[in-house]
Amino acid sequence: MPELPVTTPPTARLIYAALEAKQRRDLHPRLSASKLDDCERAQWDAFRWAFPPEEFDGQKLSIFETGEVWEQRLGQRLLDAGVDFRPVDPATGEQFRVVFAGGHASGRTDGEALDLPEAPKTMHVVEFKSHNDKSFKDLLRKKVREAKPLHHAQMQVYMGQRGHARALYVAVNKNDDAVYVERVEFDPLEYARLMTRAERIVSADRRPACGCAPYLIKAGYGCAKTEGAMPSRSCRTCLHVSAHLDGDARWSCARWGRDLTEDEQRAGCERHLFNPDLIPGEQVDADEGGEWVRYELRTGEAWVDGGRG
Repeated sequence: MPELPVTTPPTARLIYAALEAKQRRDLHPRLSASKLDDCERAQWDAFRWAFPPEEFDGQKLSIFETGEVWEQRLGQRLLDAGVDFRPVDPATGEQFRVVFAGGHASGRTDGEALDLPEAPKTMHVVEFKSHNDKSFKDLLRKKVREAKPLHHAQMQVYMGQRGHARALYVAVNKNDDAVYVERVEFDPLEYARLMTRAERIVSADRRPACGCAPYLIKAGYGCAKTEGAMPSRSCRTCLHVSAHLDGDARWSCARWGRDLTEDEQRAGCERHLFNPDLIPGEQVDADEGGEWVRYELRTGEAWVDGGRG
């Protein structure tokens, strides 16, 4: 006899719907330090606003919210333990922020700390993370560099940008509240690699190759989610536009010969032509004077980009 489908009670559906209604769908203007060492194509796509931001269901959003709650708890527990934990930058009253790659990449630390029993006089960048039981046990076996390379890379960026030689990784098992603490050393070669990577993503006019793990692609995750999709229209998906490393997050348009504000980038213009790397098909014809490009899409359809006005 087949199993009966699992149904979600109406009240639970309302709870999830309320979380989904509050979900932010903003296109972030900068590369994220927390995802910098993820698939290079995925980071370029996000930076270029190539596709709408991912939307999550209510249960997933609840998991994210739990992570934020644990950040606050762990910060307070460091303070209660006598550690000189500083969650905000006294100069701004906000989280310690780093900006790099010509202003095009940024991140915010969870704080900084002194007076650790292991090294009382050493300032540490602090990173809080919450894990499920399987992930936490993997962390215990392998330590953060091997078990969570994205987290390790994130701390390298923060240490390098803040000028600190150590980071404090504090993780909690959400299943049983067990806490894991690891001091992470600054790796100047790793930091240099990450800075080079950020600048390469920012300045690239061509879409990078996908670097997602094969099992993710097979399961429909990573770049597989946007495979064959038509891109979104904004200045950042236009072939005329470039990001530059010589200023404060500067973007310029070769078609109009000037720099673009963030609002202008979001709005686009009537002369927009998609970066060909984003179109799921092959270019078969073009007219420079008429400002149009004809493609044969993977579906077999003919599609013309441009030629408006």
